[in-house]
Amino acid sequence: MAQSLRALAVPAKAVSPSGVEADGRQILVATRRSVSQTEAEGLVRILADRIVVADRISAEARRILAEGRVAWLDRRGHMQLRGAKVHIDSDVPPLVQPECTRVTNLFVPTGLDIAVALLLHPEQTHRTTTVATLTGRSPGRVSEILAAMRDRGLVDRQGRPSIPDLFYETADAWAPSWRPLATLPQPDASIFRLSGTLGAVWHQAPVVASADWPAELYVEDQSELRAVLRSHGASPEMPLGGRVAVCPSRYGWAIPAKLSYRGFPVANHIVVALDLAQDRGRGREILEGWDLEGQVRVW
Repeated sequence: MAQSLRALAVPAKAVSPSGVEADGRQILVATRRSVSQTEAEGLVRILADRIVVADRISAEARRILAEGRVAWLDRRGHMQLRGAKVHIDSDVPPLVQPECTRVTNLFVPTGLDIAVALLLHPEQTHRTTTVATLTGRSPGRVSEILAAMRDRGLVDRQGRPSIPDLFYETADAWAPSWRPLATLPQPDASIFRLSGTLGAVWHQAPVVASADWPAELYVEDQSELRAVLRSHGASPEMPLGGRVAVCPSRYGWAIPAKLSYRGFPVANHIVVALDLAQDRGRGREILEGWDLEGQVRVW
């Protein structure tokens, strides 16, 4: 901690294993290995006038600590500290080295598959070979992406996801390209998964939809999408009968709910929740009030 302050030309010295002297006062240091959003919410309540130092602090955790006026140092290279004489929000020399990884973008299709697999079973440990078998992805690529997720504090060393950090990082990368439908196709369990608002209704999320609410349907790949659009695609002047997209996660598409809604198999609850999260207002408000019976809440 003192080393990072001195790198910013702030006179500082360690005065105990858990404290530094800077800004004309002694600051107590609370050390953690990593800090997730949930952990940050708890730390704000107990760490007034202290600084949290961790090998990694997630983006949401940083925001919560800042709003709670708790200073922090992420040893990967950033510090935020507000005091009477010192105001710091700056990069600092890293104190830990990131794990070696060739992954620059976590949430390519394989990364989305991995995220959905982990979020579906958040309390289980997840080995590389198990995740690779579940998702149908190569063990080598799964290993690389899990290592990168660990480096960002999104997954622990047992492969358990950091909740809700992994969910919201995944939601930020979840970008289906919806296309309008003039009419709805006939339900077919091998082609479609119902998601969006009607999927949320089926999963008993706190949302209300009228009987004629447009359906949001996922297909598995571009070939299926082209076939559906040839028969049911809408031109701009046509009324909207629904919309269709390729599911961003092939693995997420492959796991339908056991029953159906209006004949369409329903996407699993993680896929439906990721769709809701795209609406940062209404959608995330629905998520706040949605607790699934028999499922661990991951948002």
